[in-house]
Amino acid sequence: MRPLRLVFEGFGSYRDETDVQLHDVDFFVLTGPTGSGKSTVIDALCFALYGTVPRWGKGHAVRNALAPSVNEGKVCLVFEAAGDRYAAVRLLRRTAQGNVQTKEARLDRLDPSLPADADLAKLLEVAQPMAEGEKVTGAVSELLGIGYEQFTQCVVLPQGRFAEFLQAKPGDRQDLLIQLLAYAVYEDVGQRARERAKLAAGKLTMAEKRLAEMGTVTDEVVEAAARRVADLEALVPAVDEAVEKMAEVREKWKDANAATKTAREQLTGLTGLRRPGDVVDLATRIADADEQITRRQAERTAAEEAEAAAEAARADLPEQAELVRWRDAHTRLATLTSRLERLRADASASVAAEESSAAEFATAEQALVAAEAASASADRAHRAVALAADLVEGEPCPVCRQQVHDLPHHAVPTDLDEARLAVKNAKSSVTATRRAHADASKAAAAAKADVEGASRQSAELTAELSAAPPLAEVEAVLEQRAAADAAVERARTRARGARRAVEDAQRERTALGDEEQQAWAALRAGRDRFVALGVPPVEGTDLAAAWQSLLSWTGAQRDALTSRVAELEQAERDFLTEGTSVRTELARLLDEHRISLPDKEKPDVVLARSVADARRDLTDLESRRTQSASLAAEVEQCREEEQVARMLGNLLKSNGFEAWLCQEALDSLVIEASEILMQLSGGQYELQRDNRNDLVVVDHNDAGTTRPVNTLSGGETFQASLALALALSHQVVGLSGGKRDLNSMFLDEGFGTLDEATLDTVAATLERLASETDRMVGIVTHVPALAERVPVQFAVTRDGASSRLRRVEV
Repeated sequence: MRPLRLVFEGFGSYRDETDVQLHDVDFFVLTGPTGSGKSTVIDALCFALYGTVPRWGKGHAVRNALAPSVNEGKVCLVFEAAGDRYAAVRLLRRTAQGNVQTKEARLDRLDPSLPADADLAKLLEVAQPMAEGEKVTGAVSELLGIGYEQFTQCVVLPQGRFAEFLQAKPGDRQDLLIQLLAYAVYEDVGQRARERAKLAAGKLTMAEKRLAEMGTVTDEVVEAAARRVADLEALVPAVDEAVEKMAEVREKWKDANAATKTAREQLTGLTGLRRPGDVVDLATRIADADEQITRRQAERTAAEEAEAAAEAARADLPEQAELVRWRDAHTRLATLTSRLERLRADASASVAAEESSAAEFATAEQALVAAEAASASADRAHRAVALAADLVEGEPCPVCRQQVHDLPHHAVPTDLDEARLAVKNAKSSVTATRRAHADASKAAAAAKADVEGASRQSAELTAELSAAPPLAEVEAVLEQRAAADAAVERARTRARGARRAVEDAQRERTALGDEEQQAWAALRAGRDRFVALGVPPVEGTDLAAAWQSLLSWTGAQRDALTSRVAELEQAERDFLTEGTSVRTELARLLDEHRISLPDKEKPDVVLARSVADARRDLTDLESRRTQSASLAAEVEQCREEEQVARMLGNLLKSNGFEAWLCQEALDSLVIEASEILMQLSGGQYELQRDNRNDLVVVDHNDAGTTRPVNTLSGGETFQASLALALALSHQVVGLSGGKRDLNSMFLDEGFGTLDEATLDTVAATLERLASETDRMVGIVTHVPALAERVPVQFAVTRDGASSRLRRVEV
């Protein structure tokens, strides 16, 4: 049994669900403070299998199973055993009276395709039920091969119970070994031996009865049967020779028959061969079609030559696009020359207008300067009037800085107004002449730009036409090019028509060709029917002549083939007569030996069947003659089997054999356990079995004194118990003949009593047990030095509500 997963909730000190994954673990340790719930994990494993745990005392006590203030709990163990995977599930509940009872128990076989760490509900959903309720514990015991008491002494070693197997009474230890090592099988062997003795006694009675009923076969009868076998076997060569002769004649008759049939078929074929009536007409139509193709091909050649000549004549002329480009360039240049003359006249007028407006602008500016000078002179002459015009009542005077209380009044002189008006008019004139000059300048610049653009385009067109012929010559060549294009198109049209005519003629010839091929195929098929007669091959291309040649040959062959058919029919009749004569002689020979030959039977097969019947009769007679001797030997064998089985059954009725086996097993366990104990005790203690089957230790530190194991101290007792448990775990497969495989061991405490050296030895032994065998080892300890050497640790803690477990990889 190997645990893969342990899930529990509301169990012991664990209120919350705890999922312990063990499928990938070989060696693990449970660590934590005292009272944290380490041992409860081992209790849950044991409870899932057997419904109770050692620490609860009574075997069926479950009152301590539920955590305080929890009304329901569950425990589920997923494990492997006997090559399959199982799940043991137990559900607990607290009644209204406060009692704890098992609500449900079940043992299921799981689907091996689902991983052990899959969702638990999914694992159980597709499981196969094995047992339910009170039958679960018995089913687990039968599956594992051990019950609760053996499990808690060999697999789970709980606190305070390490020494039970070590200190057990010899009788109790023997009962444990019988159950653990499957030695109870020998009681079954004894029962089966007694049953086999009864069966052998019945067979003995039946053999004696058949021996008494067996009849007698004399040697004379056997010798007569042997002589008949010899006589019939002597006939075999003569019959085989006659059969071979018949087979030879039959093959000759078959050949003659086949040749006659073939000759008749050939004669019928020669007589029925006829030339088709449309062969001559088909040949005429084919000749006409061939002539039409030749004529159309000549017309096509002439049309294609005319097409090539027209294209060659057109190729000597310039390209149409080039001629059109030259003509368009000549037209654009003439138009541009006329426009350039107009643009140059417009530019000259614009330049003259610009010069006139410039002169008017200069005159206006001179008049403005004179008007402004006259206005300034008038202002100086009438400065008081100008100053009074700027005074503001209540503001200081700009001359005396005194506050102005009353504004003075001065009449504006007439010459001052006229001077100011003259300045204003002069400024308006300057503005107007300036605008007119600007407009004239823009018009002159635009006219100049138009002249320059037209001149540039004229130069480009002139350069483009430098290598071109005159316009009149270009137009003349364009007319020639149009005429050449029309001629090429007409020639192409005639060529296409000629090619289509050739294709039509060829299609007509092809259609006739299909008929011709069918006619030739019919001719060859008719000719091929007579290849065996040496018909000449089909030659030439004249279909009618070929048919006439074949018909002339068939006429000459008919007479010769008629004579051949008559000769073959006579040979066929001769072979049939010879074969009948040989069979009649064979029938007479077989009848002399009391063997009849039916009409449709083969003589050699009839003789072989008769020989086989004679041999079978001889064998049967010989068998019956020797059967009595065999029955006598069978009687002796049945009597011996009955005696051996009865003796073995009587020997195995007592328990002496089981006691001897247990004694030998215990000696083997003590030898290995003693070696382990010597290592653990530093060579002080050796384990032995005394003559009363009690276990004792030899103290080498006390001159080899022998004393009972119950005199050992607590630490020494733990060492001896651990040594015995390790030996039992290691040897259980071999000692049970492979019927038990307890590949798990769980040790709860006891390591704190060991000194440092012994602890190191224990740790090394456990490490070797886990690594060198396919065995899971789990320990519960407070000793940090031991815990640190275990590759997988489960740290157990406890808060006010629940114990908690956490996996720690070292």
